[in-house]
Amino acid sequence: MVPVGERGRVLITGLSVLETLGRHADGLGVTDLAREVGGDKGNVHRITQLLCEQGYVEQDEISRRYTLTSQIVQLAGRALRQLDVRGLAEPVLRRLSAATGESVHLAVRTRAGGVYVSQIRAANRLSVETDIGSSPIVHATATGKALFAHAADAVLDAALDGGLERYTIRTVTSRRALDDMLAEVRSRGYAIDDEELNADVRCVAAPLFDGNRAVTAAIGVSGPVSRIPVSRLPELGELVRAASDQVTASIGGERPGSDREVAAAPAG
Repeated sequence: MVPVGERGRVLITGLSVLETLGRHADGLGVTDLAREVGGDKGNVHRITQLLCEQGYVEQDEISRRYTLTSQIVQLAGRALRQLDVRGLAEPVLRRLSAATGESVHLAVRTRAGGVYVSQIRAANRLSVETDIGSSPIVHATATGKALFAHAADAVLDAALDGGLERYTIRTVTSRRALDDMLAEVRSRGYAIDDEELNADVRCVAAPLFDGNRAVTAAIGVSGPVSRIPVSRLPELGELVRAASDQVTASIGGERPGSDREVAAAPAG
């Protein structure tokens, strides 16, 4: 067993404090709280004060009892919605695949970037394969651009830490050009990959938003250029955006306006 260091013990005590307060709707004073978590009163008091500073716990000025805040509920709600987004999205993905005749996929945002979690393949025809568990390339895929179009500059910088690698002659390798593309995504509501990752493949993707208007996932449609000419991209874009709006509504989310709004990265 790996020894638990001081920071580990503080973390464990902090989690115990949250779990204990979750069982006591009326709250607890620091003495009772320390007794229930089996910790030193001074240490429990310091940890509880830190949790107050972070907004997860509050103390009543009269009773001096500590209780959980609604921030915990919001945090749990975001986690539950992310866990359930795949189940809520799959009926929409199936309808979208039937409407477009192409393969459809779902990717969720993570701290590291994103990951493909679901694919519905086009029935009775050759289609573009998406590797479940792989990550979309931020600058070279419609899905990657959809996931990061609303991200803060620092978040985008981190996602592009490896640089803008060229995959085809159409891959964007300039940060200025990428920024222009992301502005277009925010304006029209969907992103395009025009043979930027793989020659002869086009993709359209649109982001899903949570209750804080932060991007939590993206839906994409992919197919060969023989079936997705440039003239078809606006039609597919509107279909994908409508599908993303439907799933966004089902998870209690809301699409932001066309102006750039910073979205925080979800926990992965």
